[in-house]
Amino acid sequence: MKDEFKGDELMEWKHVKQFIATGQAFIPVNTEGSGRDCVQLFFKDGTTEIIDISCHSFLKKLLIFFGTSVAANRDRYGPLICKKQLVPIALSYGFTLIPYIVRDSIGRQSRYGWVIAKEITSLQTQSSCKTAIELANHEISVHHSQKFCLDQIKNAKLIDLYYSEIHEPHRKHWPVSGIL
Repeated sequence: MKDEFKGDELMEWKHVKQFIATGQAFIPVNTEGSGRDCVQLFFKDGTTEIIDISCHSFLKKLLIFFGTSVAANRDRYGPLICKKQLVPIALSYGFTLIPYIVRDSIGRQSRYGWVIAKEITSLQTQSSCKTAIELANHEISVHHSQKFCLDQIKNAKLIDLYYSEIHEPHRKHWPVSGIL
């Protein structure tokens, strides 16, 4: 039983690394038949993959990989953009996740999907409270107005610039920075 858990854990980290390398977004979905809350990953090559882990757990693993948390990002960047909820998360240079409500939840299911800010190519209004976020090879429908989606992109850019401002002075003193 312990080895089975270890295999699942390794498989989840494999998906996290694959998402970091080629991912664009991830959203919560229900699997057909079982109705389990899983995560659907969207990749740059146009493929998608559903993995048997909740969207929240996948986000947690992604945050652990980068050594941060939702609370740390909210505390640091929330006041900057005057928000306490749905605060974009800066993971690295140019790698900022934007949260959007992608579905109506049932019970304790997650409603939030996450899109890498730089992967958004355009927005299309579907109704006053629904917008289609277009990525290179995908389209994700969110439960927000186009104005809110644009504000989230603006907030993500601001957070990305602030992240660079905080970390750039230290990066210049790294021993390998002179080699590059």
